[in-house]
Amino acid sequence: MAIKFNEYWNIIPDHADEYVEFLRLHRIPTMNRMGMNIVAMWSSLIGASPQIISVGVSEDLECCERVLKSKEYSQLTAQLLSYVADYRSKVLIATPRFPHLPRGSEKGPVKLSQYWDIIPGKEKEYDEFIREEHFPAMNDLGIEVIGEWKVLVGESPNIFYEARANDERQLVHALTSQKFRHLKYKLLQLVTNYSSRILVYHAQKLRARGSVDYEFFLV
Repeated sequence: MAIKFNEYWNIIPDHADEYVEFLRLHRIPTMNRMGMNIVAMWSSLIGASPQIISVGVSEDLECCERVLKSKEYSQLTAQLLSYVADYRSKVLIATPRFPHLPRGSEKGPVKLSQYWDIIPGKEKEYDEFIREEHFPAMNDLGIEVIGEWKVLVGESPNIFYEARANDERQLVHALTSQKFRHLKYKLLQLVTNYSSRILVYHAQKLRARGSVDYEFFLV
């Protein structure tokens, strides 16, 4: 079962060049080698700080634990803190609601992440609403749902509901529609602590002739 490891931070402005070099040449390759595959890094275009979200995926909880307990990870994170502030992290596990969705897919170019806690006692009603109404309606709007995750380790909100769109214009059109507003109204009868982010690439994975590199976007 795939495990997602999200890390959050803000870049210290005077260290942006050194930060990119450190990530490309040291931190990302080492994390990948250890089994924590950095599938993408995102920047919050609209939404709460911290601005940067790094998304790693490991094949299971044992692999994730092995990476996070390693001396290499501790050293890499200590180095990272020379270039960033407001660091935090979460370990997430996929919920069973959408077993057909690919785990760890982070294809952009625009991502909508919504976060919430399910109101106690409304779990069954929430499950039916998400499966039977919310999921298909989002896809009808052109917002492709790519996963629902539950926080295993880290602060609330405890549910991450993630989707993607082909471009910013398409996403804005969908989010300002009456259909999306109605969906959100019904959702808020079942959840609390709601927030959302619109994300664009901060670092995109590139593959060429068997090698892997990352293209960074600082603005």
